[in-house]
Amino acid sequence: MPTERIHLPGFLFGALCAVMFGFAVGAVWMVPSMMFGRALPALVLPAGWILGVVVRRWLRFRGAAGALLAAVATLIAAAYTACLVAAATISGMMGVGMAQAMSDAGPAMLIDLARLAQGPGDIVLALAGAVLAALVAWPLRARGRRTY
Repeated sequence: MPTERIHLPGFLFGALCAVMFGFAVGAVWMVPSMMFGRALPALVLPAGWILGVVVRRWLRFRGAAGALLAAVATLIAAAYTACLVAAATISGMMGVGMAQAMSDAGPAMLIDLARLAQGPGDIVLALAGAVLAALVAWPLRARGRRTY
């Protein structure tokens, strides 16, 4: 398969789609976190694998561009989930709904609380998930065709 050139509008649309998939995976990741009542940072590994497959198969980005988009989408999913966990914690402590807690806290406070809640192990897992996403998005070597 010949290599295809990536044009700027196509890359920008693909980057937007990768970011949106990152937010979607982060929201889905939040469901088991809410179920167990705590953050589940180890889920970044399956999230990274899923985003790597999405970038390679659905968005059809190959090589370094695909690996970069998959890694960024995974880090966005991890950060978004951390912000949602912070919002859920505020919601539970204050006895208000999650939407009310998010609007009262605002994005800056949620980002700061999410950053404070991240330990070194969480950061290492997020980076490992991003590397996994990049590896999954990277195309495998083309194998020679077998004729039977």
